[in-house]
Amino acid sequence: MLRVTGGNLRGRVLPAILPEGVRPTSARTREALFSIVGQDLEGLSFLDAFGGAGLIAIEAFSRGARPVTVFERALPALAAIRLNMGAVGVPLDLRAADAGTLQNPDGSPAMLADLVYLDPPFADDIGAWIARLGGCARDTLVAEARTGTDFPEVAGALPLDRIRKYGESTLAIYRAG
Repeated sequence: MLRVTGGNLRGRVLPAILPEGVRPTSARTREALFSIVGQDLEGLSFLDAFGGAGLIAIEAFSRGARPVTVFERALPALAAIRLNMGAVGVPLDLRAADAGTLQNPDGSPAMLADLVYLDPPFADDIGAWIARLGGCARDTLVAEARTGTDFPEVAGALPLDRIRKYGESTLAIYRAG
């Protein structure tokens, strides 16, 4: 059972059954994530490059982020996100596309957001995704990967601020200034 951990939707249960291969971010890790980046995201744009079941994007929306854009390419995951969005009445900007489309052919970002969240499948090379999509983040980029993963020192123009471990997941936070 997935439950929203904070914001105005706190406690709401999301009905979607997780599609095969989708690994939801644990409640503990989500709480830590929003403790680090802030509980109040009012006025900030948010981009979730690997939507999964939409949980992180819904958490960001619950905390005031607008717009919240989600990229997801897998049809079962898209269906789960749509179901979860409808259940809690959240109008996410859902894009049925691969996160790779966030980079133009010349290497420039195709979209910018104040806060970018990257949580690709653990089998993917997180460093490659950070290098590829780091330029999409204006202020903060958060990358989630399997504990023990090495993270690069920069994401676009953002330096690595901190790394935090939560069980089998680790968060790397890149921030401006």
